[in-house]
Amino acid sequence: MQPEDETGSLADEIQRTVEDAYLKLQPICRPGVRSNNVTEWTVLAGVVAVDQNSNMDKLRLISIATGVKSLPDTELKRSNGKILHDCHAEILAIRGLNRVLLEHANYLKTTGEVATDLLVFDSYSNTFRLKEMWGLALYISALPCGDASMTTLRTEASSDNETQAVVVDESDLIQYVDGTNKTILRGRMNYEKLGIVRTKPGRIDSLLTLSKSCSDKLCIKQVTSILNCMTWSLITGPVYLKYLIIPLENVAEELHLQRSLHKRIENVNMVPMKILKCHNRFLHSKSEKAQEPSAMASVKLFFNLPNLETSEQAILNGLRNGFYTKKEKPLRKNSETIVSRYAQWKFFQKLNPEITAGQSYLEFKRSQHDRKCLIEKTKRYLSPDGWISTHVDNVN
Repeated sequence: MQPEDETGSLADEIQRTVEDAYLKLQPICRPGVRSNNVTEWTVLAGVVAVDQNSNMDKLRLISIATGVKSLPDTELKRSNGKILHDCHAEILAIRGLNRVLLEHANYLKTTGEVATDLLVFDSYSNTFRLKEMWGLALYISALPCGDASMTTLRTEASSDNETQAVVVDESDLIQYVDGTNKTILRGRMNYEKLGIVRTKPGRIDSLLTLSKSCSDKLCIKQVTSILNCMTWSLITGPVYLKYLIIPLENVAEELHLQRSLHKRIENVNMVPMKILKCHNRFLHSKSEKAQEPSAMASVKLFFNLPNLETSEQAILNGLRNGFYTKKEKPLRKNSETIVSRYAQWKFFQKLNPEITAGQSYLEFKRSQHDRKCLIEKTKRYLSPDGWISTHVDNVN
C-alpha cells in the first residue's frame, strides 16, 4: 500500500489535470449566473490513465464531463438511442472513455499500426488490449448520488433544521418506485435507509426517472468493468477503474463511501476501486443553498490520434445543445451526442460489420452471455426484490 502522502499527491494531480481541462471548455459548457442573479453549480468528472511504471507521475487525460441532470423515463420512448437518459458527470465521463477506446480501435484497424498510446492490437486474436502501463482513475468533484451520499444529506438536513429528503414509515408506498419492490427507493426518499438501490434524485412532483443512482452504477462497474458491450467485445480482458478520486470532507464520508461502494457487494466477485482523497474543492461545486443546478451538461474527449485530437459538446436535455425539441415532436437530425448509444453503435457497426450484421444494439448486447450474467448477478445482489428497468431504448 502506498504512503498517504504519495496517494494524496496523486489524487491532487489527477484533480488538477481534470480541472485544468475543464477551465478550457467553452463558456456554454460551464455554470453561469442567471438573469435573476442566482449562481449555478455542477459536478465535474474525468477519466485519467495513470502510468504505473513511472512512479505514477505520468498522466493521460481521456475524458471529462459535467452534469447533474437525468431525464424522465417517458423521454426514452422517442429516443432510439439518441437521448442521454443519465447526464450525471461521472456517467458521461465513463461513456467518453468508451468512445475514445472505440476510436483507438478503429484507428489501429484502418491504419494497420500496432499500437496507440492507449491500445495494442493483437493480430493473432484480432482483438485489442489496454496497455499494461495504464491504471485508470475516475475523478468526481462530489460524492456519487444515491447511497454513498445519504449520510451527508442527512447531516445537511439536520444542520438546516429541515427534512429536505423525506423520512417516512417503511409501509408508506410514496418512497417506492413500485410498491411491490421494497429494495429500490425513489431518489432521496427515506434517506435514513442505507445500503439500498435508489433512482436518480429529483423533486417528488417531477416525472419519474428510472435511471439508477451513480452509487449503484459504480457498484456494478466494479464487477463488470467499465467497458460497454461494444468495447467489451473488442478488448481482451475486463478493464476496471483502479482509483476513485473525490474531495472528501471528513473521515465519515470516506467510511460511508467504502460502505456504499465496497461493503454492499463484498460477497460478489469484484475489483474494488482504491478511494483516494484530493484536497481542493471544485470551483463550481454547490457552496450555498440558494444556488441552482446547471441544466447544461458537457463532455470533452481526448483522442490524441493523428487524425483526431479532441471533441467537445455541450448537452441539454440529453441532446446536443440547440437540438432539443418538445416531447410531442420527433428528434431533429444529428441531435445525438458523440457519447450517445446511437452514435457509438453506428460507429461500432462500421468498425465490425461482420459481427453486427442483422443485429440491433440490444440483440448484440444480450448475446454477450458472460457479461449479461455478471450484470444480472450484481443487480440481484443489490436489489433482492428485483430490478426495475428503464424504458427499452434500442438502435437498429
